Amino acid sequence: MSLSRALPNPVSAAHALAARAAALALPLLAAPLLALPVLVLGPSPPAAASVPAVAPLPPAAPAAPTVPTVPTAAHRRDRPGCGEANRTDFPIASRLSGGPDAYERGAPAPAWELELRNVTGQECRDVHPVAVLADGKRALRPEHIHLEFYDKDGARWRPVRFERTEEAENVGVFDGGSSGFHGFSVPAGRTVVVPLRLAFTDAAPDGRVTANVTAVQRRGADGAWVGESGDYTFTVTPAPTAPAASPPARPGPTPHAVPAPGRDPGPPALAATGGPHTVPVLGTAAAVCLAGGAGLLLWARRMRR
Repeated sequence: MSLSRALPNPVSAAHALAARAAALALPLLAAPLLALPVLVLGPSPPAAASVPAVAPLPPAAPAAPTVPTVPTAAHRRDRPGCGEANRTDFPIASRLSGGPDAYERGAPAPAWELELRNVTGQECRDVHPVAVLADGKRALRPEHIHLEFYDKDGARWRPVRFERTEEAENVGVFDGGSSGFHGFSVPAGRTVVVPLRLAFTDAAPDGRVTANVTAVQRRGADGAWVGESGDYTFTVTPAPTAPAASPPARPGPTPHAVPAPGRDPGPPALAATGGPHTVPVLGTAAAVCLAGGAGLLLWARRMRR
Protein backbone atom coordinates (compact mmCIF):
# COMPACT_ATOMS: atom_id res chain seq x y z
CA MET A 1 0.00 0.00 0.00
CA SER A 2 1.22 3.50 -0.67
CA LEU A 3 0.21 6.91 0.55
CA SER A 4 0.02 9.64 -2.06
CA ARG A 5 -0.88 13.32 -2.05
CA ALA A 6 -1.24 15.99 -4.70
CA LEU A 7 0.96 18.69 -3.15
CA PRO A 8 4.78 18.79 -2.87
CA ASN A 9 6.54 17.96 0.37
CA PRO A 10 5.14 19.79 3.42
CA VAL A 11 6.93 23.00 4.29
CA SER A 12 5.13 23.95 7.49
CA ALA A 13 4.57 22.42 10.88
CA ALA A 14 0.89 21.95 10.10
CA HIS A 15 1.72 20.04 6.92
CA ALA A 16 4.20 17.86 8.76
CA LEU A 17 1.65 17.13 11.48
CA ALA A 18 -0.99 16.18 8.95
CA ALA A 19 1.45 14.05 7.00
CA ARG A 20 2.34 12.04 10.09
CA ALA A 21 -1.36 11.60 10.86
CA ALA A 22 -2.08 10.32 7.39
CA ALA A 23 0.88 7.97 7.53
CA LEU A 24 -0.29 6.53 10.83
CA ALA A 25 -3.85 6.13 9.58
CA LEU A 26 -2.79 4.05 6.58
CA PRO A 27 0.39 2.03 7.27
CA LEU A 28 2.40 1.21 4.20
CA LEU A 29 2.11 -2.30 2.84
CA ALA A 30 3.91 -3.96 -0.01
CA ALA A 31 2.28 -6.75 -2.00
CA PRO A 32 4.96 -8.71 -3.91
CA LEU A 33 4.07 -9.93 -7.33
CA LEU A 34 4.54 -13.64 -7.99
CA ALA A 35 5.84 -14.51 -11.44
CA LEU A 36 4.14 -17.58 -12.75
CA PRO A 37 6.46 -20.05 -14.56
CA VAL A 38 5.70 -20.59 -18.23
CA LEU A 39 6.08 -24.10 -19.63
CA VAL A 40 7.06 -24.23 -23.32
CA LEU A 41 6.50 -27.55 -25.03
CA GLY A 42 8.77 -28.59 -27.92
CA PRO A 43 7.79 -30.91 -30.83
CA SER A 44 6.92 -34.51 -30.10
CA PRO A 45 9.49 -37.12 -31.23
CA PRO A 46 8.57 -38.78 -34.56
CA ALA A 47 6.80 -42.09 -34.27
CA ALA A 48 8.37 -45.20 -35.77
CA ALA A 49 7.16 -45.89 -39.32
CA SER A 50 7.48 -48.74 -41.78
CA VAL A 51 8.10 -46.38 -44.68
CA PRO A 52 11.61 -45.35 -45.55
CA ALA A 53 13.04 -42.78 -43.23
CA VAL A 54 12.88 -39.23 -44.41
CA ALA A 55 14.55 -36.14 -43.12
CA PRO A 56 12.69 -34.84 -40.09
CA LEU A 57 10.95 -31.51 -40.33
CA PRO A 58 12.68 -28.66 -38.57
CA PRO A 59 11.26 -28.07 -35.11
CA ALA A 60 8.68 -25.35 -34.79
CA ALA A 61 9.82 -22.14 -33.24
CA PRO A 62 8.92 -22.05 -29.56
CA ALA A 63 6.04 -19.82 -28.64
CA ALA A 64 6.93 -16.54 -27.01
CA PRO A 65 6.66 -16.83 -23.24
CA THR A 66 3.66 -15.16 -21.68
CA VAL A 67 4.65 -12.24 -19.46
CA PRO A 68 2.27 -11.75 -16.54
CA THR A 69 0.63 -8.34 -16.50
CA VAL A 70 1.78 -6.19 -13.61
CA PRO A 71 -1.26 -4.59 -11.97
CA THR A 72 -1.07 -0.83 -11.93
CA ALA A 73 -2.03 1.37 -9.02
CA ALA A 74 -5.43 1.98 -10.62
CA HIS A 75 -6.06 -1.77 -10.78
CA ARG A 76 -5.14 -2.26 -7.16
CA ARG A 77 -7.59 0.35 -5.93
CA ASP A 78 -11.00 -0.91 -5.06
CA ARG A 79 -12.51 2.59 -5.17
CA PRO A 80 -12.28 5.38 -7.73
CA GLY A 81 -9.98 8.32 -7.14
CA CYS A 82 -10.88 11.70 -5.73
CA GLY A 83 -10.56 14.76 -7.96
CA GLU A 84 -8.83 15.35 -11.25
CA ALA A 85 -5.36 13.93 -11.81
CA ASN A 86 -3.93 17.26 -13.03
CA ARG A 87 -4.91 19.25 -9.91
CA THR A 88 -2.15 20.57 -7.67
CA ASP A 89 -4.31 21.38 -4.65
CA PHE A 90 -6.28 19.21 -2.27
CA PRO A 91 -9.64 18.00 -3.62
CA ILE A 92 -11.24 18.28 -0.16
CA ALA A 93 -11.26 21.61 1.68
CA SER A 94 -11.61 20.86 5.41
CA ARG A 95 -12.64 23.38 8.04
CA LEU A 96 -13.36 23.21 11.78
CA SER A 97 -16.04 25.64 12.97
CA GLY A 98 -18.13 26.41 16.03
CA GLY A 99 -15.70 25.10 18.63
CA PRO A 100 -15.39 26.93 21.96
CA ASP A 101 -12.25 28.71 23.11
CA ALA A 102 -12.06 26.68 26.33
CA TYR A 103 -13.09 23.25 27.61
CA GLU A 104 -13.67 22.53 31.28
CA ARG A 105 -12.30 19.25 32.51
CA GLY A 106 -15.08 16.79 33.27
CA ALA A 107 -17.76 19.02 31.69
CA PRO A 108 -20.29 17.82 29.07
CA ALA A 109 -19.06 17.79 25.50
CA PRO A 110 -20.02 20.89 23.47
CA ALA A 111 -21.04 20.37 19.84
CA TRP A 112 -19.19 21.85 16.85
CA GLU A 113 -18.62 20.89 13.22
CA LEU A 114 -16.20 19.61 10.62
CA GLU A 115 -16.88 20.74 7.05
CA LEU A 116 -15.70 18.65 4.10
CA ARG A 117 -16.08 20.58 0.83
CA ASN A 118 -15.36 18.91 -2.50
CA VAL A 119 -13.79 21.52 -4.78
CA THR A 120 -13.58 19.20 -7.80
CA GLY A 121 -16.01 17.96 -10.41
CA GLN A 122 -15.87 14.34 -9.23
CA GLU A 123 -17.38 12.63 -6.22
CA CYS A 124 -15.02 11.67 -3.40
CA ARG A 125 -15.96 8.53 -1.50
CA ASP A 126 -14.52 6.65 1.47
CA VAL A 127 -13.16 9.84 3.03
CA HIS A 128 -11.93 9.26 6.60
CA PRO A 129 -10.95 12.34 8.61
CA VAL A 130 -7.98 11.95 10.97
CA ALA A 131 -7.89 14.19 14.06
CA VAL A 132 -4.59 15.26 15.63
CA LEU A 133 -4.47 16.85 19.10
CA ALA A 134 -1.25 18.05 20.75
CA ASP A 135 -0.50 20.24 23.76
CA GLY A 136 2.54 22.33 24.55
CA LYS A 137 3.32 20.38 27.73
CA ARG A 138 3.27 17.05 25.83
CA ALA A 139 1.15 15.72 28.70
CA LEU A 140 -2.17 15.14 26.89
CA ARG A 141 -2.84 11.44 26.32
CA PRO A 142 -5.53 9.41 24.48
CA GLU A 143 -7.30 8.46 27.71
CA HIS A 144 -7.91 12.16 28.42
CA ILE A 145 -9.84 12.75 25.16
CA HIS A 146 -13.46 11.91 24.33
CA LEU A 147 -14.26 12.74 20.69
CA GLU A 148 -17.34 11.58 18.79
CA PHE A 149 -18.69 12.26 15.31
CA TYR A 150 -22.23 11.81 14.02
CA ASP A 151 -22.83 9.25 11.29
CA LYS A 152 -25.98 10.40 9.49
CA ASP A 153 -26.28 7.20 7.47
CA GLY A 154 -26.11 5.09 10.61
CA ALA A 155 -28.09 7.66 12.64
CA ARG A 156 -25.71 7.37 15.60
CA TRP A 157 -22.74 8.96 17.31
CA ARG A 158 -19.51 7.06 16.75
CA PRO A 159 -16.35 7.27 18.90
CA VAL A 160 -12.90 8.23 17.69
CA ARG A 161 -10.11 6.13 19.20
CA PHE A 162 -6.81 7.91 19.70
CA GLU A 163 -3.24 6.66 19.62
CA ARG A 164 -0.16 8.48 20.88
CA THR A 165 2.80 9.02 18.58
CA GLU A 166 6.47 9.34 19.43
CA GLU A 167 6.11 13.10 19.05
CA ALA A 168 3.50 13.15 21.87
CA GLU A 169 0.67 13.76 19.40
CA ASN A 170 -2.73 12.10 19.78
CA VAL A 171 -4.03 10.78 16.45
CA GLY A 172 -7.56 9.43 15.93
CA VAL A 173 -9.09 8.03 12.74
CA PHE A 174 -12.79 8.48 12.05
CA ASP A 175 -13.45 4.78 11.51
CA GLY A 176 -16.46 4.52 13.79
CA GLY A 177 -14.94 1.87 16.02
CA SER A 178 -16.45 -0.92 13.92
CA SER A 179 -16.72 -2.25 10.37
CA GLY A 180 -20.12 -0.63 9.84
CA PHE A 181 -18.67 2.75 8.84
CA HIS A 182 -17.11 3.16 5.40
CA GLY A 183 -16.22 6.84 5.42
CA PHE A 184 -17.98 9.91 4.08
CA SER A 185 -19.08 10.50 0.50
CA VAL A 186 -18.69 14.10 -0.66
CA PRO A 187 -20.49 14.88 -3.96
CA ALA A 188 -18.79 17.03 -6.57
CA GLY A 189 -18.93 20.71 -5.64
CA ARG A 190 -20.86 19.99 -2.43
CA THR A 191 -20.15 20.23 1.30
CA VAL A 192 -20.72 17.55 3.92
CA VAL A 193 -21.05 18.80 7.52
CA VAL A 194 -19.98 16.34 10.23
CA PRO A 195 -21.19 17.18 13.77
CA LEU A 196 -18.55 16.64 16.47
CA ARG A 197 -18.52 16.41 20.26
CA LEU A 198 -15.31 16.88 22.24
CA ALA A 199 -14.72 16.60 25.99
CA PHE A 200 -11.82 16.04 28.38
CA THR A 201 -11.67 13.95 31.53
CA ASP A 202 -10.99 15.24 35.02
CA ALA A 203 -7.41 13.99 34.72
CA ALA A 204 -6.63 15.94 31.54
CA PRO A 205 -3.79 18.46 31.89
CA ASP A 206 -4.54 22.16 31.80
CA GLY A 207 -3.20 24.37 29.04
CA ARG A 208 -3.33 25.14 25.34
CA VAL A 209 -4.18 22.41 22.83
CA THR A 210 -3.96 22.55 19.03
CA ALA A 211 -6.29 20.39 16.92
CA ASN A 212 -6.03 19.66 13.21
CA VAL A 213 -8.00 17.35 10.91
CA THR A 214 -6.53 15.59 7.89
CA ALA A 215 -8.79 13.98 5.26
CA VAL A 216 -7.63 10.60 3.94
CA GLN A 217 -9.37 8.61 1.23
CA ARG A 218 -9.12 4.85 1.48
CA ARG A 219 -8.89 2.93 -1.77
CA GLY A 220 -8.87 -0.70 -0.75
CA ALA A 221 -5.36 -1.36 0.54
CA ASP A 222 -4.18 2.01 -0.76
CA GLY A 223 -4.91 5.52 0.38
CA ALA A 224 -4.45 9.18 -0.48
CA TRP A 225 -4.12 12.35 1.55
CA VAL A 226 -6.91 14.49 0.09
CA GLY A 227 -7.31 17.43 2.47
CA GLU A 228 -6.45 19.14 5.74
CA SER A 229 -7.97 21.79 7.96
CA GLY A 230 -6.42 24.79 9.61
CA ASP A 231 -5.34 24.71 13.24
CA TYR A 232 -7.97 25.03 15.97
CA THR A 233 -6.42 26.19 19.25
CA PHE A 234 -8.23 26.14 22.58
CA THR A 235 -7.56 25.87 26.32
CA VAL A 236 -8.35 23.05 28.73
CA THR A 237 -9.28 24.54 32.10
CA PRO A 238 -10.11 23.07 35.51
CA ALA A 239 -13.73 22.96 36.55
CA PRO A 240 -14.76 26.04 38.57
CA THR A 241 -15.10 25.51 42.30
CA ALA A 242 -18.22 26.80 44.03
CA PRO A 243 -17.48 29.47 46.67
CA ALA A 244 -18.03 28.47 50.27
CA ALA A 245 -21.47 29.42 51.57
CA SER A 246 -21.42 32.27 54.09
CA PRO A 247 -23.05 31.53 57.46
CA PRO A 248 -26.40 33.29 57.94
CA ALA A 249 -26.29 36.52 59.90
CA ARG A 250 -27.30 36.14 63.54
CA PRO A 251 -30.13 38.50 64.56
CA GLY A 252 -29.24 41.10 67.15
CA PRO A 253 -31.12 41.74 70.38
CA THR A 254 -34.63 43.08 70.12
CA PRO A 255 -34.65 46.77 71.10
CA HIS A 256 -36.79 47.74 74.10
CA ALA A 257 -39.11 50.69 74.02
CA VAL A 258 -38.14 53.44 76.41
CA PRO A 259 -41.18 54.54 78.46
CA ALA A 260 -42.01 58.18 78.79
CA PRO A 261 -41.01 59.85 82.03
CA GLY A 262 -43.47 59.27 84.83
CA ARG A 263 -45.15 56.27 83.17
CA ASP A 264 -45.14 52.70 84.39
CA PRO A 265 -43.08 50.53 81.93
CA GLY A 266 -45.48 47.65 82.56
CA PRO A 267 -44.55 43.95 82.63
CA PRO A 268 -41.31 43.26 80.67
CA ALA A 269 -42.31 39.82 79.28
CA LEU A 270 -44.10 41.08 76.17
CA ALA A 271 -41.32 43.52 75.26
CA ALA A 272 -38.63 40.81 75.58
CA THR A 273 -40.34 38.25 73.33
CA GLY A 274 -41.56 40.65 70.66
CA GLY A 275 -44.95 40.66 68.99
CA PRO A 276 -46.68 37.46 67.78
CA HIS A 277 -45.70 38.12 64.09
CA THR A 278 -41.98 38.84 64.63
CA VAL A 279 -40.60 35.33 63.90
CA PRO A 280 -42.55 34.69 60.63
CA VAL A 281 -41.47 38.06 59.24
CA LEU A 282 -37.80 37.36 59.95
CA GLY A 283 -38.06 33.91 58.35
CA THR A 284 -39.54 35.33 55.15
CA ALA A 285 -36.81 37.97 54.92
CA ALA A 286 -34.09 35.34 55.33
CA ALA A 287 -35.63 33.19 52.58
CA VAL A 288 -35.71 36.17 50.22
CA CYS A 289 -32.06 36.94 50.94
CA LEU A 290 -30.99 33.34 50.35
CA ALA A 291 -32.94 33.13 47.11
CA GLY A 292 -31.37 36.36 45.91
CA GLY A 293 -27.89 35.08 46.77
CA ALA A 294 -28.44 31.85 44.84
CA GLY A 295 -29.60 33.80 41.81
CA LEU A 296 -26.54 36.04 41.94
CA LEU A 297 -24.27 33.02 42.29
CA LEU A 298 -25.89 31.35 39.28
CA TRP A 299 -25.55 34.56 37.26
CA ALA A 300 -21.89 34.90 38.24
CA ARG A 301 -21.16 31.33 37.16
CA ARG A 302 -22.81 31.93 33.81
CA MET A 303 -20.80 35.10 33.29
CA ARG A 304 -17.56 33.26 34.12
CA ARG A 305 -18.38 30.60 31.56
